Amino acid sequence: MVLAVLAVVLAGCGGDPAGRANGDSLEGHEGARPLEQVRVAIPSGGSLPEGWIGGNWASKPQVDEGAKAAKECGPDTQTSCAGLTAYGHRSVETKENAESTGKGAPVWFHIYSFDTAENAGVAFKGLVANKRKQASQGGSPPAPLTVSAGADETDAFSEDVSGEYSVEVMMRVGGVVVYLKGYDQRKPDDLQGLAKLQIDRIKKTAEGKNPDA
Repeated sequence: MVLAVLAVVLAGCGGDPAGRANGDSLEGHEGARPLEQVRVAIPSGGSLPEGWIGGNWASKPQVDEGAKAAKECGPDTQTSCAGLTAYGHRSVETKENAESTGKGAPVWFHIYSFDTAENAGVAFKGLVANKRKQASQGGSPPAPLTVSAGADETDAFSEDVSGEYSVEVMMRVGGVVVYLKGYDQRKPDDLQGLAKLQIDRIKKTAEGKNPDA
């Protein structure tokens, strides 16, 4: 129901419902470039839940478009990434050090923005298939994980690595695909809050709102 209402809101923003078939795509909403909207949609340092801080690598949002964005999207989704308009990423980590490394347990955010929900759906399916295939090559099958963040499509799983967890969460909301990858997590469901934060920020950005407000 929420997404249906959001689609109506976005249809009214441009004055032309026929031109607003992108759903929650960040393509062209409110006159902003997809590159800028992806940057804004990626969680800011001040928006992180308690217990999380900026990571050592890519601690601030970094965004690309064109060939650079496709270079990131293609290997992850194993598709041609048709309709890709922008890509962004950043890392965060836990304040508490992981036992295995003595450092904060990192999580990477990856956002792929497409011109239509259909193109995003193709990339999402490719991303899920590729990441599950990679995980299955590790020896033991990954354990399914339930993540409820308000996305249109979600697939998630975790792998127990000597008592700590590698966690992968893949989501699609409208024309945007999200991929979260966590390492050395204490619990497999530690990414639930980050996943919801990311989807909420995408929805607010698509509506033309400031996600940090």
